[in-house]
Amino acid sequence: VEFFKGEKLVSNLLGAEPGASDDPTSRRKKKRRAYEAANVEEATVVATSLLRNGYVHRAKRVSKGLLEVADVQKWEPSAYYVWDFEGKKGLSHFLTGLLIVSMLAVTAFPIWPHFLKVYLWYVSVTLLIVMVVFLLLRAILFLDFWILGYDFWIFPNLFDETLSVVDSFKPTYSFDPGAPGQRYYRAAVVMALSGFAVYCYNQPTDFDSFVAAQKDFVADLYEGKLIADTSQQARDDIDKLKRPSFESLAEEDLNDYDRPKEPERQENIQTHPLEEDDEDDEATAQDLIDRMLNDDDGGPEDEEL
Repeated sequence: VEFFKGEKLVSNLLGAEPGASDDPTSRRKKKRRAYEAANVEEATVVATSLLRNGYVHRAKRVSKGLLEVADVQKWEPSAYYVWDFEGKKGLSHFLTGLLIVSMLAVTAFPIWPHFLKVYLWYVSVTLLIVMVVFLLLRAILFLDFWILGYDFWIFPNLFDETLSVVDSFKPTYSFDPGAPGQRYYRAAVVMALSGFAVYCYNQPTDFDSFVAAQKDFVADLYEGKLIADTSQQARDDIDKLKRPSFESLAEEDLNDYDRPKEPERQENIQTHPLEEDDEDDEATAQDLIDRMLNDDDGGPEDEEL
């Protein structure tokens, strides 16, 4: 927070250079300014206008290095004041709006056109490959110089979370002597690298297959084979009502018609019991017919008796 005394502001409005006498009436003109007050009264009017319009506010000192907003906002040369004006907000508003639009665009990723998704995929894969290659080269260079007894880093503050984005890329490189007492570690690293080189030389087939697999992986990344196996038309029609077409209905009917019927096993199993039942029924019916005929023949004789 930038704060100042009221008399310092008046002195500055009168054209006094920093480090000049605290007397408001004393002025040393060394360079031309955009505005200079003609006298103390005019400078006081300007300072009062700044306070009234909210460019500065009056503060009171609570302790060393600690200020609080004063209850009475009245101009006094001996009081402390704090700047409230932070400059034009046009760029800040533009960046805020851009951030909001970007967040909405990211959340609407499922409804993006197919070509935008493909472009985003290519850009993401390219950035990923560039980052991995850069970090590998950075580590290899550091390891080579470390073996020789030096610490060489490209962008040494790249992963420093306490710095801003711009400061993370400063300086471009650093070259310092290595820490003493690391000869044994350097010798062990040299032996390990030598063993790896001998292995790659004696086993070219395995190493070549590893390189070929990496090339195929990168090729699959750019061809989009690692993306979810879902067609774009299915994603576009996800909210539409799915109705079967006449062609699909006709094909289903044709498949049902051509499908072979299952044999009637239950009827074959019950064939013999059914035939036996039919023979018994026929015999019973014949007996009833015979009795009825016999009754009809003997009816008149009974009446005569």
